[in-house]
Amino acid sequence: MGIVGESGSGKSVSARSIMQLLGKNAIVGEKSSIRFNGEEITEKTEKEMRKIRGKDIGMIFQDPMTSLNPTMKIGEQISESIQIHEEVSKKEAAKRTKEIMDLVGIPDVNERFAQYPHELSGGMRQRIVIAIALACHPKLLIADEPTTALDVTIQAQILELLKDIQEKTGTSILLITHDFGVVANMCENIVVMNQGKVVETGSTKEIFTNPKEDYTKRLLAAIPNLHEQKTREAKEKLIKIYSGTQEKILEVNGLSKHFPLGRNATLKAVDNISFEIFRGETLGLVGESGSGKSTTGRAILRLHEPTYGETIFNGLDINRFKNRQMKNMRKKVQFVFQDPYSSLNPRQKVEDIIGEALDIHKLAKSKLKRKQRVEELLDLVGLDRSFSQRFPHEFSGGQRQRIGIARALAVEPDFIVLDEPLSALDASVQAQIVDLLEDLQKKLNLTYLFIAHDLATVKKISDRVAVMYKGNIVELTDSEELFENPIHNYTKKLLSAIPVPDPHYEATGGQVSPDEELEITIEGQELTEVKPNHWVLQ
Repeated sequence: MGIVGESGSGKSVSARSIMQLLGKNAIVGEKSSIRFNGEEITEKTEKEMRKIRGKDIGMIFQDPMTSLNPTMKIGEQISESIQIHEEVSKKEAAKRTKEIMDLVGIPDVNERFAQYPHELSGGMRQRIVIAIALACHPKLLIADEPTTALDVTIQAQILELLKDIQEKTGTSILLITHDFGVVANMCENIVVMNQGKVVETGSTKEIFTNPKEDYTKRLLAAIPNLHEQKTREAKEKLIKIYSGTQEKILEVNGLSKHFPLGRNATLKAVDNISFEIFRGETLGLVGESGSGKSTTGRAILRLHEPTYGETIFNGLDINRFKNRQMKNMRKKVQFVFQDPYSSLNPRQKVEDIIGEALDIHKLAKSKLKRKQRVEELLDLVGLDRSFSQRFPHEFSGGQRQRIGIARALAVEPDFIVLDEPLSALDASVQAQIVDLLEDLQKKLNLTYLFIAHDLATVKKISDRVAVMYKGNIVELTDSEELFENPIHNYTKKLLSAIPVPDPHYEATGGQVSPDEELEITIEGQELTEVKPNHWVLQ
């Protein structure tokens, strides 16, 4: 069963109600009833609920890093649940723990058993959270946005894992998500929620093919369409780029960023990459976590100092700039961060968050001019002017991201790096932000480097797309060509892992298994043009 809806619709609160994990200030209505295995949960004491939680009902939380104890080893966190509910010896619990770790596809079980959460990748941490939820073989598994922040390949592995576990154990799954591709892939039935209420229920096929409520139709309409054709305007832009008549704004030559790991070891996060971006263009940069996407964006703007290479912006190599020159350059190049909450100062009002850039670069001659400019920027990103007197915690994720974009626009830049700006947002909010970015690009002639792992959104917003794998760009071409005719095996693997929001497609096995063996090698350091305007590392 899938529960879908926008942020704030009540999905997670409903799930936490089943587990009786609401705060003490929560008011439960007199007519509320939650029956599990024929028993009324709302009438149970906290002591009785502790026997049910973890044993009969398991829960996978959205953020694996914050739901794991950073001071405890992985093995201890899983075996703790087994020892609490089944009163087995420490040795037996450890044995069971390793079996469940193996079940959820964690390699090198003995080594991982003794590691801490920070030593694992996001996908591996999510597998640990699943292992904890499954440790006592629960009858019901509640999965609250279990794949939201994961790459498409890791997401596909987690979904396959949940399906496989369900077949082996007979566990029922309540899946909470805002990704309709995941719903189509996983669920037999759907509940649609809005503002704390159920607005529609039905089989997955019924909801997708014949939605009855306007809200459901709006949610479905916000899903990016992988088969949507580029507009005439976008095609004309590509013609200018490929003919050499479009002005080049950024040229990256042999850029590398290496991090020392100790004992003479080095992590080559970005390794000798080269590409160009043209004025008014959006270049998408895709790849799995750890591929070097964000490091590339930060190295271009010297938020990470590059190890080698040139970054030519408007004809000048900014890697040679001194501090004063770089400060002036930052008026022309800006960065929008992935998490709009942690990148905004929680102690500052919006007026000061946006106005700070105006102060640093002395772009407002008076307090009145500063206030007027902040209000103009709020208008530009579709926010009410009165929001300038609020703090970040008073906004939704989508609104916070708009504030981050307004801050980047304050200095009137030519080029913006957008680092996963949509990863934590609902599909409908994502669509609004994409429309906003496209509208701003036309109005202000902006150029974007759009870093993301959501390939459907990348196809919609990008003119060209570069695919990164282990610090290298392995394929680069226009977005339609890449999705229709991928050449590098890694690109094929990425595209095959996209969950398609079509239950018929999923039911007929249209999706290639992400575990299918594809030989992925990197033999060279230069992109070769194998077709007109289609470059591949080979």
